[in-house]
Amino acid sequence: MDQQIAQMRQVLNFTVPVDVELFEKVVDVVYGGTQHGTPLHAAAVRVLEEYRTHSDAWLRASTILSKGKSTPGKFIALQTVDDLITTRWNIQSEEQRLGVRHFIVNMIMDMSSTPEKLHVNKMLLEKMNSTLVQILKRDWPGKWPTFIQEIVESAKKSDLLMQNNLAIVRQLSEEIFDFSQGKMTKEQTMIRKQALNNEFGKVFEMIQYVLSYKQDVGLINESLNCLLACLSWIPLGYIFETELINLLANKFLPSPYTRNPACKCLTEIGSLILDPTNPATPKYREQTIVMFLSFMEKLSMIIPMSSPDLYSQCVTAFYDNGDSNQEFIQNACQFLISYFKQNLSLVEERCLTDRGMLLAFQAAHRYILGITCIDDKEVFKTCVEYWCWVSESVYMHAKPQCDSWGYTFAPGADVKVELYADIFSEARKVLIRNMARPEEVIVFEDENGEIIKEIMKDVDAIALYTTMREALVFLTHLNCEDTENIMVSKIEQIHSESLGGVAFRPSELATLCWAIGSISGAMKRDDETRFLVTVIKDLLVMCEAMRGRAYKASIASDIMYVVGQYPRFLKEHWKFLKTVILKLFAFMQETFEGVQDMAVETFLKMTHSCKEEFVKIHQKDEKAFVHTVIQELDTHTRALGKKQTHIFYEATGLMISEAPKDWQPQLVRQFMAGPNGKWKEIVAVGGRDPSVLANVDNMQEIAHVLKTYVCGAVSVGEGFREQVFLVFNEVMSLYAMYSQLISQEVASKGPMVTRHTHVKCMRIIKKESLRLIEEYIKRSSELDIISSTILPPLLETVLTDYNKSVEQARDPQVLSLMGSLVEKLQVKIEPHIPVILDATLNVTLEMCKNSHEYPEHRLHFFKFLQKLNKHCFNVFLQALQHSPSIMEAILSAVKHTDAKIEAIGLEMLRDFLMSIAASPICFDFFYIYFFNLVHAIFNVLTDTMHKTGFKSHCKLLQHLITVSTKMADAQRPISPEQQPNVRADQFFKMHLATQLKGFETMNQAQIHNFVEGLFSKVGDEKMFKDHLRDFLVELHEFSVQDNTELYDDQAQAEQAARQQQLAARQQIPGIAPQLKASEIMQAGLGEDD
Repeated sequence: MDQQIAQMRQVLNFTVPVDVELFEKVVDVVYGGTQHGTPLHAAAVRVLEEYRTHSDAWLRASTILSKGKSTPGKFIALQTVDDLITTRWNIQSEEQRLGVRHFIVNMIMDMSSTPEKLHVNKMLLEKMNSTLVQILKRDWPGKWPTFIQEIVESAKKSDLLMQNNLAIVRQLSEEIFDFSQGKMTKEQTMIRKQALNNEFGKVFEMIQYVLSYKQDVGLINESLNCLLACLSWIPLGYIFETELINLLANKFLPSPYTRNPACKCLTEIGSLILDPTNPATPKYREQTIVMFLSFMEKLSMIIPMSSPDLYSQCVTAFYDNGDSNQEFIQNACQFLISYFKQNLSLVEERCLTDRGMLLAFQAAHRYILGITCIDDKEVFKTCVEYWCWVSESVYMHAKPQCDSWGYTFAPGADVKVELYADIFSEARKVLIRNMARPEEVIVFEDENGEIIKEIMKDVDAIALYTTMREALVFLTHLNCEDTENIMVSKIEQIHSESLGGVAFRPSELATLCWAIGSISGAMKRDDETRFLVTVIKDLLVMCEAMRGRAYKASIASDIMYVVGQYPRFLKEHWKFLKTVILKLFAFMQETFEGVQDMAVETFLKMTHSCKEEFVKIHQKDEKAFVHTVIQELDTHTRALGKKQTHIFYEATGLMISEAPKDWQPQLVRQFMAGPNGKWKEIVAVGGRDPSVLANVDNMQEIAHVLKTYVCGAVSVGEGFREQVFLVFNEVMSLYAMYSQLISQEVASKGPMVTRHTHVKCMRIIKKESLRLIEEYIKRSSELDIISSTILPPLLETVLTDYNKSVEQARDPQVLSLMGSLVEKLQVKIEPHIPVILDATLNVTLEMCKNSHEYPEHRLHFFKFLQKLNKHCFNVFLQALQHSPSIMEAILSAVKHTDAKIEAIGLEMLRDFLMSIAASPICFDFFYIYFFNLVHAIFNVLTDTMHKTGFKSHCKLLQHLITVSTKMADAQRPISPEQQPNVRADQFFKMHLATQLKGFETMNQAQIHNFVEGLFSKVGDEKMFKDHLRDFLVELHEFSVQDNTELYDDQAQAEQAARQQQLAARQQIPGIAPQLKASEIMQAGLGEDD
């Protein structure tokens, strides 16, 4: 074997011509399959990797490609050429570049010369085309100005060559117009776009010739695909002032062999934005009308509308006629939707005067309705988004005719609304029938017909539900009566069928209830009351009458979801709210999987939205309902698990938080009576026999009580003060005791003992003890009492333990608590900061040396430093002067690969440098740290793992350049290495230019221009960012990757615009959910235990 390996390694001898046969033997060992997993295979893999990365490997590519027989071998050879083009093309001589270009062109022409060669080399030819396009991105038009003319002329030699040349033009168009961002500099992209635009006439003549006269389907489809890639940017005259639309709609759309690319081209045309100031636009719009009518005529021939059930026909056509027909139905749907989104007002206006257009308009929407019924996630999602968009469009048009609250108007009051009346009625039925499951529902019928509990959230289903909910809200506004009739008649049908012996279908009722819940707030109060009372009564009757625990559980889930969506109704109808709460208490006793979870979560949700109602004394009630809940608390929680009990306590605590201040102490005492009794019992027994407290069962009980206390602190808030002070000393004593026990266990059995169950229980108790204190402090306003009473014993106990413990036993909750203390107490905690840093800084930094260990510690530690920098800067600065490791910690956060930690580090560094700039020690600080900062920023800037921080990198670099200029103007040195006669900013430039020589892809002129550009553009944020982007794009590491993160500011601007639109939509009744489960979690409630 050693001899075989030595022989394989001979291909790495680049002083002699390549032995193609030997090279292909090595390739066969790797890709042949017979040697996989053997030492010989591993050696061959290493040989090929060394070969591929050798700087001279590309010189052998022509020999391997022309003489070789192995397809994988040819791909490897071609990859070496690709690597040359992307990394070292600009430093090659003109002769070498021309040699590579001519070789690639000749190979392409040879492979395209006969059908046989094309068939054998199809995949390799596609790779060759891609390689040629990479050359064009660098050499065209400057060093290859005749490329378009050459490719058009050579296409005349044969249809095969013409087809491949069109594929090259398509790829070139896609690279320049679709994928250039982050792959080419701004200037490079602009030059190539202009060149392609200027010469497109030659390409269009070739495309038009093929479409008009050629019969070969492959050639026609490639022509259509090439056209599709260009339609978004070519001059409109090529589209609207030629026979192109006629050919697409009337020649290629009817043919099953060409209809899909033709349909895509028509979709692109229908999506074009026409400039209203262009004199030709009215004529072009007429052309789009003709195109739409032609499309509908051809579509009716492909999927006839004669069937009484077009919906079923669309579904049948989708599933029974092969992949090509499925693709066409998707494409046809996309055409209709895209066309309406761009031209809807024109079509609607024409419908009022042109019956033919009206019929086509109605037919188009019937097709969309039919396609919406297809059981395909992507197709359904596309259709739902359209129904949401079009219903919103009609609503916003008719909104001036709504009442002052934005609610519905009388049917027939608006011509445009009437135009959609029948269409939207059918859309309501389709959406209601297929409603997606909301995130709150965890008990439902799966695809096998079984009632199950959801384990993981279905993110796609939640997103789809949001869109469907908004669509139904708009549709309800447009005709509330129709929506109500559809829903009520459907629930009555299901009820009567269940009574009549028809098999109950839980999924049918569930989707209806999800739809009912989705339109909360979209009806007027009186309408909503009448509607909801009818629905809930029917559901309750069905639940009582239904046989089978699974079916009852399903209906219970439906009831809980519906009532949870209508807090406005519940607030205004106390008796109904009380009845629902009592029903939830009953559901909490039902042990069918998932029912209790949903019952307590619904209870939490309803107390969050209606908490003030529970502390009122309502008519005919002797006392507020909160008293009843607390008195019967043990009864309601008897059948619940521990986590469910915690949620129940959290919900009850919310009620107490809304009670008058003078009520709260007594309520909290009654509220905590059960947990306090258990706590006292365990502590008392532990006082007599401490070994009892080390019992696992007892420790789990202590942890359960502490978690209950935490829930109370979170939900009651400041009113929980008495309870915290009641147990504080005992909590601290237990914390110290368990710390000592853990230390003893570690000393006797080693650090691995921290993974044992009994030690884990001890650590949970410590963690929950800290959480209790932290959650109370977050919500307290009694800062002086906290500073004087809680802080000293807390810091002494907690910090000593953290510092002395082995790293495996240190709790990240300590760092979280320290951050909360700094954020809350601010100046009051400053005297204690040195002690906190002494106890935590060095030991935590030591733990964080390995970037993959202790992620929670790292996150909370950097958050703590960030808060310290923000709220106690002067003390933070003093600490930095005594401990340089703080700056190392900040820079390590900036360099971290975890996105959260990196973001914290960048924000902390930016805030710190801004504060330093206003400090009297500004120049002294930068004299010490300036180039450490520069190197750190350039390290992350040029590291592809840190692209998400690009915006912050730019701001930090701008700041440092500005600092260097200020120091130069003040005649202050920026580094001990700076010569006396050199300005600080000039020394910075020289230092930067020296460092950048390490990038092989940049020559001296490029480095000089980049550095000078940094300083000349530092005052213009946009130009500065563009300059840095262009620098990164030219680096090989970035040029071969997706660089969308570098354009995050553009994405943020788009996000801001979307947020503005969303804010405006939130004013529409029903669009903003009255309460979402996720919002409860974000508010700090319902935390995971």
